[in-house]
Amino acid sequence: MYQVVMLRDVGQGDSALVVTPHGHAFMIDTGGTSQGTYDIGTKVDVPYLLHYGVRKLDFIMLTHAHEDHAGGVGGILQKIPVGTVLIGHEGVANYRRTFGESPAVRRESMTVLQEGTEMTLDGVRIQILYAPAENKTGSNTGNEFSNLIRVSYGQHSFLFTGDLSKEHEAILVQRGTPLASTVLKVGHHGSDTSSSEAFLRAVKPKWSVISVGYGNSFGHPREEIISRLHRCTGSEILRTDEQGAVVFATDGEKLRVNTQIVYDDKR
Repeated sequence: MYQVVMLRDVGQGDSALVVTPHGHAFMIDTGGTSQGTYDIGTKVDVPYLLHYGVRKLDFIMLTHAHEDHAGGVGGILQKIPVGTVLIGHEGVANYRRTFGESPAVRRESMTVLQEGTEMTLDGVRIQILYAPAENKTGSNTGNEFSNLIRVSYGQHSFLFTGDLSKEHEAILVQRGTPLASTVLKVGHHGSDTSSSEAFLRAVKPKWSVISVGYGNSFGHPREEIISRLHRCTGSEILRTDEQGAVVFATDGEKLRVNTQIVYDDKR
């Protein structure tokens, strides 16, 4: 039986779908956009889920409240049954503003993720390695609350960083947090605010996936980050703006990777 992890192409944002060996499913981030009224939850997330036969989600787990990570939740809640929504420490009100004010959102109860929490679903291990409850860095971007989530099955693991900043990476490295993972979702879309050398050397991924929008105005991913990934990890780098969705399938021993380019009117 295979676990499947799909790091989806949602433009300038993050979204991953995890399907367990017996068909349970959950998402880590949903993508989103601040451009006009485009509803990525209804127009992108839900069709993608239905295409892959996902009719319900055990939960949606969010790294933080920024729209490009959490903006699709409202649209999903209106169309797909979701067991629960798991959030960071920014406060429920911040998430509700990001989700929108639909009746489905107003009904939804949310649970704050706690650092050190572990859960197992069909043999898939989910660890909350970091869940900062306060701003310890002096920055005020919202990224400082990014949860760090690792999903493992057998010999392989996937590290989801959200927009984790270098200051928080340093805290984790100093603590000696076990970070080694087969696949790294590169922090903050390849921005130079993330992906410090010490952090990358601690993770030691074989694949590094950058979730980034085609032709984005931020200049992501930064060339220095691409160079640093090559230098510090030697990993194969995959980018959603070039390869589209990146799909990993593993039986716990072997790991297959496939890419799926889908062009739409937002590209």
